[in-house]
Amino acid sequence: MTATISVKVEGPVGLDEPEQLLEELGRETGLTWRLETAGQDGTLDGGVAAIMLEAVLGGAVGAAVQVAVQRAIETWRGRRLDPPPVTIIVVQPPQAPPPARDPQPAPRTDGLTTPEGS
Repeated sequence: MTATISVKVEGPVGLDEPEQLLEELGRETGLTWRLETAGQDGTLDGGVAAIMLEAVLGGAVGAAVQVAVQRAIETWRGRRLDPPPVTIIVVQPPQAPPPARDPQPAPRTDGLTTPEGS
């Protein structure tokens, strides 16, 4: 099973800050992250207004990965005077239901018995 973990940063960030966060996340988690920027309009310094970083996890999503992501974000935010809000989103695909069992025949309730061997 795979899952996707996303980190969404909203608010103005400097031009090289997304790359710094990307490196921090890779260092802490050991995962390969993909960076998407959005909304470069509206900031006075020409910086990015929002970024989204995503990584795909194989196997079960462990609490250790989420802790590592949180640690990387806190390190990155700690270097800023006015850190923007950050949201962590973990999306796991829906699990398939267990295979259906063959229904068992209902016991007879009409008082008749089935002869053995038939």
